[in-house]
Amino acid sequence: MYKKIISCIVVLVLLYLLFYLIPIYKGNSIAIFNNYQKLWAHRVLNFNDANNKFSNFKGVEIDVFFEIEKKVFDVRHHGEYKGNTLLDFLNNINNKELFLWIDLKNLNYENVLAIRNRLNELIDNGVSKAHLLIESRNIELLEVLQNEGFYVSYWLPDFNLFKSTYEVFKVKNDLIKYKPNAISCSYHNVDFYSRKFPKYNLHCWTNGLEEGRDNLQVVKISLRDNVKVILVDFENNFIK
Repeated sequence: MYKKIISCIVVLVLLYLLFYLIPIYKGNSIAIFNNYQKLWAHRVLNFNDANNKFSNFKGVEIDVFFEIEKKVFDVRHHGEYKGNTLLDFLNNINNKELFLWIDLKNLNYENVLAIRNRLNELIDNGVSKAHLLIESRNIELLEVLQNEGFYVSYWLPDFNLFKSTYEVFKVKNDLIKYKPNAISCSYHNVDFYSRKFPKYNLHCWTNGLEEGRDNLQVVKISLRDNVKVILVDFENNFIK
């Protein structure tokens, strides 16, 4: 009986390893940020910091909530309305070549059309679509923005020993159906999603990694061909 249990465990482990290692989808979309300078600044919430970062980084990530009653994007990571609008942020960036990864925190069915309209108004004010990337976990609503010509990134859940065995197939179906420009995840999950979708444009963030101590880990991530953008909380871009 003991040997049978051990044999079953070994078989299950081997099957799981096969699941983890074997790709399930090899499709891709055209890389929108195909630059050897893959490091972007993470969580830049005011334009002064964005201007200071530009000398080191080609792009920055900002967190944004859409305030539907005010019809504005408020730049903040959490908490109450701050009055720090995305329009002011964009108007005060010195270099218009800076790329922006916009983590849209509250995209939903009630506000998606208002968000679409407001984004188009920003474009009418001289903002370049080619320099914006909109990220959300809601792939169906991201399609609404993608159909307007905006670049979008599909936020993916963290790897889980059990849940990922079926969640990853939903992601596969979403990629086939909606064809987002990129997928995005924590650096902890880069290995898993790179194995499952080896040719798909992947963007990641590295919360918790420290400049100097973890530089080698960031370099290893950057060497993956499918990884196009890496958000870091560093002062310097050491990969140039």
